[in-house]
Amino acid sequence: MNTSFWESNLFQTLVLIVTIGATIGIALWQFYAHKRKELRNAVSILLLQINDIEKNIEYILSEGLINGCIQEVPIHYSTIIFEENQWNKYAHSVVGHISQEAFEKIDTFFKVAQRIREQQIYIKQKIQLSTENKAYYYYSAVYNQIVITGQPLQNIQSIVDRFNESIVPSYIQKELALGLEKTLKQYHKLSDGIAYTELVKLKQ
Repeated sequence: MNTSFWESNLFQTLVLIVTIGATIGIALWQFYAHKRKELRNAVSILLLQINDIEKNIEYILSEGLINGCIQEVPIHYSTIIFEENQWNKYAHSVVGHISQEAFEKIDTFFKVAQRIREQQIYIKQKIQLSTENKAYYYYSAVYNQIVITGQPLQNIQSIVDRFNESIVPSYIQKELALGLEKTLKQYHKLSDGIAYTELVKLKQ
């Protein structure tokens, strides 16, 4: 008994092959579209962090360290260089998509930023400790006058005024200033170079 082509095993096999091929094609397209989206997201996060790092480091360069001396108030209130190193998280995503030279420049940028961050945090902790010690001695002086010597309130107010008028800078070892200065000299802006441009192209 002759069967038509449309009912033959050959036709059914062809339909099955086309269906499987289309399914695989769609799955591959979705996979690569997802990977492309992940890459763009990673690059967007990296670009944002690079800009933030540059802004924070340049603040320290201009306000936090002047003539080799750490400026207490600007450093104390400076924004931490970064909270989480996004390069450690996303470097694997961009490897192979940018040149080796660009990858190395970005890697060096983040390593230098990490060293500056560590020094910044340590110096901020020293300043915080010094501030807490000043507060401790302030309260000790006031309470001693009240409890031990029984001084009248106007004498206590004079102690408060003396503390407010006297500015005693925090003791920060010169080695810390020298270390920070040396590390800051290793910093090079990334956003005006080729490595940054290559990252931007990946986002498009």
